[in-house]
Amino acid sequence: MDFKYNKIMIIDDDEIDNYLVKVLIKNNKIAEQILEFNSGLDAIKYLEENKEIEENLPEVILLDLYMPLMDGMEFVKAFDSLNLNVSGKCKICVVSGSVDDNDILKTKNTNNIFSYTTKPITVDFLESL
Repeated sequence: MDFKYNKIMIIDDDEIDNYLVKVLIKNNKIAEQILEFNSGLDAIKYLEENKEIEENLPEVILLDLYMPLMDGMEFVKAFDSLNLNVSGKCKICVVSGSVDDNDILKTKNTNNIFSYTTKPITVDFLESL
């Protein structure tokens, strides 16, 4: 069975959530490689360093909204400023424990955010990407 994606990036400061998502991705052959970051800042550094190497970029970014240092929306602003030359290759999916309508509305009004889901992530959600 082929993988759905080559690379998925997980950005979440919760190690337990990261572990569970990695298991779902691996067991269901969603992505061949998983890039994991506990901080939006570290993820932005990786993307900046690899922005000219398309095969190093993830097709999907699973982004937590609430993190210390750089929250999800700050990550999206920094991501926008990278000017990645991959037109739509990196789809950002916000994954949050929040069911606050304002959070959902904020993400729906942001260009680079492809979808929004609440935690915990399910296999059905990953397969629907």
